[in-house]
Formats: sequence, C-alpha cells, structure tokens
Amino acid sequence: MTIRPSSVTSAAVMPAQLVWYARCPTLTAMGLLAHRGALQRAFLRDPVNFVSVRETSQPSVRQGYLDHSLPNLVREGDAATALWSYGLNERSRLLAIGHTWHTVLVVTSGRSSVTRLSDLEGRTLALPREAGPFSPARVRALRAWEAILDVAGVSLKNIAFHNIIADHPSTPFGDIARREVEAVLGGQAGAGLLFGAKGLELARAANLKIVHMFTPEDIRDDPRLEGLIELRSLTVDYPFFEANKAVVARLVDSLSEVSGWAQRFPKEALSHVAHEGMVEVSDAEKAYGRLLAEGAALGLEDWRWRHLEALCDWLKARQAIGGAMSLNTWRA
Repeated sequence: MTIRPSSVTSAAVMPAQLVWYARCPTLTAMGLLAHRGALQRAFLRDPVNFVSVRETSQPSVRQGYLDHSLPNLVREGDAATALWSYGLNERSRLLAIGHTWHTVLVVTSGRSSVTRLSDLEGRTLALPREAGPFSPARVRALRAWEAILDVAGVSLKNIAFHNIIADHPSTPFGDIARREVEAVLGGQAGAGLLFGAKGLELARAANLKIVHMFTPEDIRDDPRLEGLIELRSLTVDYPFFEANKAVVARLVDSLSEVSGWAQRFPKEALSHVAHEGMVEVSDAEKAYGRLLAEGAALGLEDWRWRHLEALCDWLKARQAIGGAMSLNTWRA
C-alpha cells in the first residue's frame, strides 16, 4: 500500500481545496481516523480541507460519492459499489482493500417453525433492493444468502426471494434493516438477514428469533463463508490523485496506522465505532468480537486481492459490471 510521490513537488500540489471523504457507517479506518479528529490534525499544514460527505444533503454530492463522479473524493466503502462505479467512468483508483468481519444473523418471527438453517428449504427469504441503478445492499444480502444456503445444504432452486424496496443507497443510515424486520414480522418473508451491531439491536427490539448467528471469527476462519465478508475499498478520485500524490501517500500512511491504534486503545476504538454506527457499545462489542482492530486494517496483500477478484467475478457473472473490466488498471 505504498504510494511514491516520485517527482511531485510542492509547486505541483494544487492550491487549498475542498477534499471530500466518505466512509461506511460501520467500522472503517477512515471513520476511526476522522472521529477522533486525527484526520484534520494530520493535514493542518497542507493546502487541503477534508470535509465529510455526511455533512451535506446535496443530492449531487451524495450521488457523486457512489459513482465516484464527485471531484476530489477519497472513499472507504463497500467494494461492490466501487467496482460498479469504476466500470461506469474509470474515475477512481484503488489504494487499498479492507475486510469487515461482523455478526450476521439469520432471523425469523417468534411464531416461525424455522429452528435451524436446513429449515430454510422451501422458504421465502428477504432480499433488499435499494432505489437507483445499483444496490450494494442487494449484493451484500444475495452473496450472504448464497453462502449460508450452501453451508446449510439448501439449493437456491428450492427457495424464493421476497424483494424489499428501500431507500437510495446514498441515504445515510437508511431503512433497509427496518424494512427487512417488518417483512419478517408481517409474514412476507420467512427469514431475513441482519448485519452487525445494528442487526443485533433490531433483532432484540423486535423480539425476533435468531435461527443462527455467524460470529466474526466464524466468517474469518471458514472459507465457505467468504460471501459474508463485507469487503471495503479505499479509492481516490483519479485527477486528485495525479495532482496530489504526496498528500494521498500521507493519507494512506495515516490510515495504515489506525489498526495499530485500535489495538493499543480497544475501548476508545470500540466507543468510536459504536458512535459511527449509532449503536450501543455493548452491541458493537458483540458484533465485532476480537476482530475490531484487525478489521480496521487496510492493505493490498495477495489474500485481500483474491477476495476482491472473487467479488469482481461474482458481479461480472450477474452482469452487474462489464465482463471486460480489469482490476489491474484500477489499481493505483
């Protein structure tokens, strides 16, 4: 994850400018860096002003962070959306890959006869679909369902999906999980998936039956559960990258140190992650288990790259991105 400023000089750096940054509302290195004020402090003497996409309600900005058409954007978010956006405009460059391991719950209503994963045979499962041309929630849920059904020995041919229409993916803290809960409680879906700390909170509040809880350790250690990993990508707007390689290199260095900081200060890191996701600390602690600091790490190691290739192939097979797209040209 090393970026060489090479021949970039101070004269080549753009004058003071607004730099947008975006991250998922869960565990990210960017979120931990920004939440404790370290992002702004690290660049006090640089001609850049980092501003969170969350600080604006402008539709053009929110759409621009999804399709990476927003100028001067650094984004740490779900890799599927980043792959899709690169296929649209080739505007971004990949700096690093992250892995989010957190709990995944298979839930049903209290009156359901489903008590184990094999009981999903013949059932209707909840599947979200956000408004707009691309739905990251649908990718996440469908990949997870495919992995879970495979582990349970249930064929996709023997289940049905109930489509749940949700907010546009640019809506912060959208209503997808709540609508899944409503579909399960209302009987439209026989089972649903809830992810992470927010999923734990909703399952408890709605008194849902947890058929199975995949822990972060389960997901990391079992290759069959690769589809339950939430891959993150750290990407940067290409024109900004070309004009500000020294700044980008320092940003990557700062983000690379976050995992070590979280390892040294686990309670503080847990508090920040809970605040990012608007959940209780106890739920965040249960959701990430012992893998919070490890999940905050970013890199381009071979094992991370293999997981990204698998996601890319999965999207291509479903025609969510073009078959000719090359990961090698995306990499900075």
